[in-house]
Amino acid sequence: MGATVLLFNRLEKLVQKAVTNERGQFGFDNLVPDAYILRVSLNSFVPAVREGILVQPGMRSFLNINLASVLSSVEFVYATPHAPRLLSDDWRWVLRSSMSTRPVLRFLPSTSRPESVFSNTRGMVRVSAGDGAGAVSGNQPDLGTAFAVATSMYGVNNVQVSGNLGYVSRAGMPAASFRTRYSRDSIANGLAVGNSPEVQLTVRQTFLPTRTGAVMNGGGSAPSLGTMTGLVLDHAKLGDGVELTYGAQLESVTFFDRLNLISPFARLDVEISKKDSLKVAWSSGAAPEEMFNHVQASGDLQQDISTLSAFPRVSMRDGRTHVQRMNQLEASLSRDIDTKTKVSLAAYYEDVANAALSAIGDTSDYATGEMLPDLFTRSSIFNIGSYQRRGLMASVDRRLGEHWSAQVAFGNSGTLQPRGDLIDSGNPESLRGALRHTQRSWTNFRVAGVAPGAGTRFSASYMMTDYRAALPAHRYMTQRQSPDLGLNLQVRQPIPSFGIWSGRVEAVAELRNLLQQGYLPLTGTNGRRVVLLPSPRTVRGGLAFIF
Repeated sequence: MGATVLLFNRLEKLVQKAVTNERGQFGFDNLVPDAYILRVSLNSFVPAVREGILVQPGMRSFLNINLASVLSSVEFVYATPHAPRLLSDDWRWVLRSSMSTRPVLRFLPSTSRPESVFSNTRGMVRVSAGDGAGAVSGNQPDLGTAFAVATSMYGVNNVQVSGNLGYVSRAGMPAASFRTRYSRDSIANGLAVGNSPEVQLTVRQTFLPTRTGAVMNGGGSAPSLGTMTGLVLDHAKLGDGVELTYGAQLESVTFFDRLNLISPFARLDVEISKKDSLKVAWSSGAAPEEMFNHVQASGDLQQDISTLSAFPRVSMRDGRTHVQRMNQLEASLSRDIDTKTKVSLAAYYEDVANAALSAIGDTSDYATGEMLPDLFTRSSIFNIGSYQRRGLMASVDRRLGEHWSAQVAFGNSGTLQPRGDLIDSGNPESLRGALRHTQRSWTNFRVAGVAPGAGTRFSASYMMTDYRAALPAHRYMTQRQSPDLGLNLQVRQPIPSFGIWSGRVEAVAELRNLLQQGYLPLTGTNGRRVVLLPSPRTVRGGLAFIF
């Protein structure tokens, strides 16, 4: 009793509102046939949301809604015809022949306005700065202004445009990225029943540091790193509780050489029961960010801004350009123990080719064709070759009250560990051979919540493991959270606008691996040391304007 039920149309505009009665029931009558969105909320429970609820002429649909503290759900039960009308055919003919009631049969001109060109428009602008690479799977400029705008054209064409204009302090030149996303609502019998495949186009470009670029380019102008990525992403319902997400992206990388790479991917989500779910994912090459951020409370705008400027991991080996590629297979099984507790078990296998790690220290002993200066930090990028590894993870998620949650995860994963021998200074093959692959166990703790009153949202995590070996980051496609190396903090603080700004303003801070753990020191025969960094320390902050 007392749950708030909001009904939205396919344009996410509020149509009706209701409150459940003493039996937890509600209903909406006289709805126009269309596809609707339902949202049910109640204090101390996670809101339940269901999209694509079809309302058909002459039918009455029934829903079963389960509110829980961890995972709420809305299930379509069945549909039945409306109750027979009170008027028989005989009475209808009487009304039609009556002079007093005949005006009822007249057609009146429509008073509805045509659909506007642009509707459901929303946007975000973020200004950020920091030290270190800000993306897990790539690099990011140290100062940038990012924006994202999404709208619906004529009610069926969904368009989203985002961009990032950054400044590379080492090169003294700008870096820019732009992305366009498009999908169209699928129409059946005049009703919106889903979305067509989503199509994306992303372009990025930046420049090498001027002095280093001139050396590598034979004294000419500084070369540029440019990428163009086309992506097709689609969803398919294979049955009740079974959904397939699949697609492919084609990436063209220009950096001295031109490389054309194609990366297919897929994920199968199976709802075994109301409490159990199974997910299986596979990718070859490089999975898109949508496969990792499939559950985002901040929405597509924040996701685009956070990942737009993630350049691919480019390295040099024997004077040739290489891009890090990863073949990945994983599966996870989750179960809701009760309304507040969820347990998961996940396993993965990955095969990494041309793995690129950041390197600091005395890297001048190595040829320019082996040590590539990082475009955005004071480190270099070194190609350590290829490796394979496997891993397991068991996690327990628990809600602590209305606004707090905690997670404890245990796992065993493949790591990189120095052999302990002196490396042949200046010999890149000796540096690659200085690492061996081992298995290490780890424990990760994570707490997230919202501070009462101030509305501050934050999350903190720390991984306990043997830091004599480095654990390269593995991003799960079947889990909401991926354990990060070391101590990590994320803070989002709302800032009052005092009526000056109609939207909202947030201060954002992100700190990764603050204790600089997991670094691999390697000593050469000449006494000089090179340190490889699978997860460099990152400190970033900014302001987000959301409207």
